[in-house]
Amino acid sequence: MTAESQPICFAGGTDKGMVREQNEDSVLYCRFEHSDVCLMVVADGVGGHEGGAVASKFVINSIKALVEKAVLLAHSGGGYAEDWLPSTLLHAIEEANNELLLEQRKQPQYQNMATTVVAMLTNENSAVLGHLGDSRCYLYANSKLTQLTEDHTVLQSLLNEGKISKKQFNDLPLHHMISKAIGLASEPEISLRGFKIEQDSEYLLCSDGLTNSLSDEEIQSVLSEYSDLSRSVDELITRANDNGGEDNISVVLLKHCT
Repeated sequence: MTAESQPICFAGGTDKGMVREQNEDSVLYCRFEHSDVCLMVVADGVGGHEGGAVASKFVINSIKALVEKAVLLAHSGGGYAEDWLPSTLLHAIEEANNELLLEQRKQPQYQNMATTVVAMLTNENSAVLGHLGDSRCYLYANSKLTQLTEDHTVLQSLLNEGKISKKQFNDLPLHHMISKAIGLASEPEISLRGFKIEQDSEYLLCSDGLTNSLSDEEIQSVLSEYSDLSRSVDELITRANDNGGEDNISVVLLKHCT
């Protein structure tokens, strides 16, 4: 079986951690009926008074519905255009943002709700990755973990602009201050990148509850230890909780099925 014909396998999980009273993260991983299209999303909500939980769940459901509509349109005769993956994911995230802004106005108690999002849309061995905020995507290949996204945080912007040094970036306690998210602006600046899903590679989508509790080296160690995706997901969440679990923890893993 070639890589082009291999389906995508995935697993995921979310946990409120050891400190927070509720889980404001949401995860999604699904394959759309009668297609090779798969969608994986991690969203980390903010906003207080349950607003974060409402925002993350709302946005994930919105993105799924919009992608599902695009899949149905493709199957109704239009087919999959060359730019179908990036245009579909970009439109889904933009529309989810518009719908969340409308929901903020409809429900004043949630006027400050917003959410990060990291999403991967695949069709056979092609993929596109989109994100806003500090939820991340990693590639694990050849026993090495590589971060594919760059955090949208105030500190990362200052570092990119040369206004702080790498040492200041590492030492300052403001890494949780996100600069981009769904629900913050009417025209969000969404980061997109496309790539091929390589054989014998795994892709990890996660909230900062994982990366604030485990180093890249610790994450890499878990992925190298287990070949079963569900086992890796459970172990990552367990170890993050063992290290304090100070935030909600969400993980989605995917790879070509073997």
